[in-house]
Amino acid sequence: MTENTSSPTQATQTVVGETPLERRKLALENRKLVLEERNLWLSSPLLIGIVSTVFGVLGTAIGATLQGHANIQLERQKFEFVLIQKALENENKEEAAKELLFLVDSGVIRSLDGAKIRKLAQDPANLPTVSPIDDLLLFLNPPRDAPPTGRNSGGGGR
Repeated sequence: MTENTSSPTQATQTVVGETPLERRKLALENRKLVLEERNLWLSSPLLIGIVSTVFGVLGTAIGATLQGHANIQLERQKFEFVLIQKALENENKEEAAKELLFLVDSGVIRSLDGAKIRKLAQDPANLPTVSPIDDLLLFLNPPRDAPPTGRNSGGGGR
C-alpha cells in the first residue's frame, strides 16, 4: 500500500469535488442570484405601482394646499376691495377717509398697501368717490378695451 501524502483538507476537497476555483465560481453565482433577487424586487410592478401612487398622492396634496392658499389670498383681497369700495361710497369724504384709516389701522386691510391707502386718506379732497350707480353704469357700459363680463357677452356661439 502506498501512503497518501496529501493533507486532510485536500482529501475532503477531492471527495466533495471542490477546488478553490470551483468555490469561487459558486460564490460568484450565489452573489449573482442575490443581486438578481434585489433587482427583481426593485423592478416589481407592485413596487412601481406603490411608489407611483405615493408620489401621486403627495403631488396632489401639495397642489391642493398651494391652490387653497392662493384662493384664500384672493378672497381676502376681494373682501378688502369691497370694504374700500363701501368706504368710498360715503358722500362725505372726511368720513370716507376716517373709515379707510380705521380699516388700515385696525388691521382689517392687510394684503393691500396700507401706506398708500393711509397717504390717500390724509387728503380727503383727493379721495375718489364710488357710488352704486357708477358700478351699475360701469357694468352695463364697460370701457371698450375692457374684457366682456357676464355669460352672454358674445363671441362664443354654438
